[in-house]
Amino acid sequence: MKKILSLLLLSILISCSGDLPNQEINKNKNLVEGSWHMNFQLSETNFVPINFALTKIDTLYRVEFSNADEKILAKSVNIVNDKISIHDPVFNSWFEGTIINSTTIKGNWYKEGKEYYIPFIANHGNSPRFVKPDNANKPVTNISGKWEVDFSKNNPENHYQSIGQFQQDDDYLTGTFMTETGDYRFLEGNVYGDSVYLSCFDGSHLFLFKAIIKNDSLIGTFWSGTHWEEPWVAIRNEAFELTNPDSLTFLKDGFTELAFTFPNINRDNVSLTDKKYEGKVIIVNIMGPWCPNCKDETAYLTQLYNKNHDKGLEIIALSFDKTDNFEIAKQNIIKIKTFFNADYDFLIAGKADKITTAKSLPMLNHIMSYPTTIFIDKKGKIRKIRTGFYGPGTGSYYLRYTQQTDDLIAKLLAE
Repeated sequence: MKKILSLLLLSILISCSGDLPNQEINKNKNLVEGSWHMNFQLSETNFVPINFALTKIDTLYRVEFSNADEKILAKSVNIVNDKISIHDPVFNSWFEGTIINSTTIKGNWYKEGKEYYIPFIANHGNSPRFVKPDNANKPVTNISGKWEVDFSKNNPENHYQSIGQFQQDDDYLTGTFMTETGDYRFLEGNVYGDSVYLSCFDGSHLFLFKAIIKNDSLIGTFWSGTHWEEPWVAIRNEAFELTNPDSLTFLKDGFTELAFTFPNINRDNVSLTDKKYEGKVIIVNIMGPWCPNCKDETAYLTQLYNKNHDKGLEIIALSFDKTDNFEIAKQNIIKIKTFFNADYDFLIAGKADKITTAKSLPMLNHIMSYPTTIFIDKKGKIRKIRTGFYGPGTGSYYLRYTQQTDDLIAKLLAE
């Protein structure tokens, strides 16, 4: 009898010890695949909605955020027990959340560090960007077209103008705002009755626009995350244009050319006078790895470089980062280069503030926008300086600028 009891006890112990590893593995919670709806909480009553798709390949999850025609795929999704983290593929931002159940996640979105964060809740389900209120009427009008926009109109210190460009299909709305320093990228939303809603989450910025349609005007408020809020007004104006972006940044009197020396990621100093650049057409791209407009331009410049490098084109990106730590700045550049497969030169130019930039490039009147792009011919003469970048979210503006740039590079290479 004792022998039987001993064997039974041994069997139980072996069985229990064998189950433990599987029990640990099975603690990871599963999520339902498909369409999800996320709300970022700016305040007790104000939320920014975003849609994303969740898929699973083998044991790995993928998250793809949507902003109109833009898709942002995050492959770095980690789940341990009931905790989930999602890291942006380009920017230094990420989500940390708790899986409440298979269809609900709660947590925070962090940017650049844990000091800045915005709470979120995400639920499985297919819904419009902005959920239609129960008492919502049909849109009172169609706002498709071009609008003249004033942000902070009654505040001279913060006032700036913009072009609003929208496309409305029933109650579904897409569009963007273009300023003299760039664009607000792909916006998506809805029009319900006399109310306009647009939002964007691009990994670096979280934008929310609301407005009321009043006669021929839009009267609204713009939020950028939790750190910025301002009023805006717009009127229809197909003829409205902004200052030419090619006229805003220029060489100061007494200077005839661009000059700099900055280290690359290997700490080797690089200058325009290096033999590598002799007799070459050069594009100098002043950018930051934290900047969504720079992300758009990097994608375009990579294509331009691949097409024209063998013909004599060189591109140098001067990276101004949010940090003055060389190793962190280096890793941010490697992340950009890897994501876009960008083979041209990236230099670490310093911290992204007005004082540092002014000291680094004293021959320029100012750097009012990231990105700013300088086109230099084979003789070292600056032929054009472009402030800002209108990305693919601007439609015809993007196509026109990229075609003009393609033509300019072809002309300079032929000289």
